Amino acid sequence: MDTAKKTPAAEKPDPPRRIIRDRNEVSEFLANLAENATREISIFTPQLDSSYFNTARFTRAIASFAARQRHNLVRIVVEDAAQAIRDNDRLVGLCRRLSDFIHMHQVAEEHLGIREMFMVVDRRGYLHREDPAKPECVTHLHDGRQAVVLARRFNELWDRSEPIITLRSAGL
Repeated sequence: MDTAKKTPAAEKPDPPRRIIRDRNEVSEFLANLAENATREISIFTPQLDSSYFNTARFTRAIASFAARQRHNLVRIVVEDAAQAIRDNDRLVGLCRRLSDFIHMHQVAEEHLGIREMFMVVDRRGYLHREDPAKPECVTHLHDGRQAVVLARRFNELWDRSEPIITLRSAGL
């Protein structure tokens, strides 16, 4: 008979890294990441796919996240700013209404052509699609090591990016 006490971590190990191929499952995972964010959300994508980022569930999660704590921050870097604004009216509306908490920038010229997409939440959870030609996304809810690597890459892209001027329209 084993009398040793089991630690909570031993009873319930972290879920493993997953490969997701289905578009609906990717959309669900992104929304789930946003719903469980506590401090920061970082998104890099060449084109802001509206089937992922302009859904009611995702934008509701982003709005709730931004309203929850005044230090919460969503940062998005895109390559195609015109497409992002044209095809993502819900998310663009949030960027305009909650401009202190949700920021969208255009990637710097030196980083044009990066084809991967990733979203990092709180430097612990992430979704990463390395090749847009393939539907495969690597995901993990609690992998701090890989999430920090992606967050550092995001910060490099963010530091050289520029705000999208058309998001800050004066309404005239």
